[in-house]
Amino acid sequence: MPINVTCACGSSYTLKDEYAGSQLACPKCGAAITVPALPPAPPVRAQEGDPAFARDKFLLNQRHLAINEKYGVADEEGKELMYVERPRYVLVNTLALFGGIAAGLVNYLVFGTILHAVKPYGSFFVTGTLSLWTLFGSFFVIVLAAQALSRKRHVHIYRDDTKGELLLKVLQERKIQILTAGYTVTDPDDKAIGRLEKKYLHNILRKRWYGHGPDGTGLFIAKEDSIILAILRRFLGSFFGLLRTNFIVLGRDGALLGEFNRKMTVLDRYVLDMSEDSLRSVDRRLALALGVMLDSGEKR
Repeated sequence: MPINVTCACGSSYTLKDEYAGSQLACPKCGAAITVPALPPAPPVRAQEGDPAFARDKFLLNQRHLAINEKYGVADEEGKELMYVERPRYVLVNTLALFGGIAAGLVNYLVFGTILHAVKPYGSFFVTGTLSLWTLFGSFFVIVLAAQALSRKRHVHIYRDDTKGELLLKVLQERKIQILTAGYTVTDPDDKAIGRLEKKYLHNILRKRWYGHGPDGTGLFIAKEDSIILAILRRFLGSFFGLLRTNFIVLGRDGALLGEFNRKMTVLDRYVLDMSEDSLRSVDRRLALALGVMLDSGEKR
């Protein structure tokens, strides 16, 4: 960090931080200049929880093609640290979809019958409103009922695939997620660590996730690495893997804190790199939960 000093003669100099706290002679008048010391560095936040989280890089490797989403989490050397599982509940959620379709059909039949009955006598506003709800409202009822009947998809992070020791939980807050999706991150004793949120209207052109502390304070935003690539992905998809969806993690002040990048492999492989967050302002447990949701929560 450069240091600015001014001599009594009015000459100003910009010095390297290696001169902090020393005395130098002014090149112009020869007078002594005292270079101020650097302010003390902010303390690095101590990482709470299991020591496995006390690092800046996590490698997330999809275990195998299976119904449930399963990942092994490793360090930079490839040593496995944790095991992640997010069940899909295929049977229950498929039945929930059929239940939603049934509810939509009931809505269509009921309001279609009402529309047919009032059409000869009702005003244009009444019949128009009924027509719109009969058609588009039925689709809304399908989504609403299907979500209400489905099971929440919580994420559990264990020491290993024996699932004998739980390290972290990411809990889906609501079944019905129309405009926003929220997830609470807790330790094994249900103590809140933070919260992750996705706002669907903000994701139309560029995907974003928001991270909050346990008190609700905004901590970071994770968004697709490029608006241009994000728009291309909306029209071309991944384009045979060439338009991979990568994310950058930014602090409240816009400073880069980390990256979440997908690697070219047959099975999904991701690298969560929070090295830029040298002070560990973001709890690494919350960061790892974000990494899991950036994959499984985006259906990539």
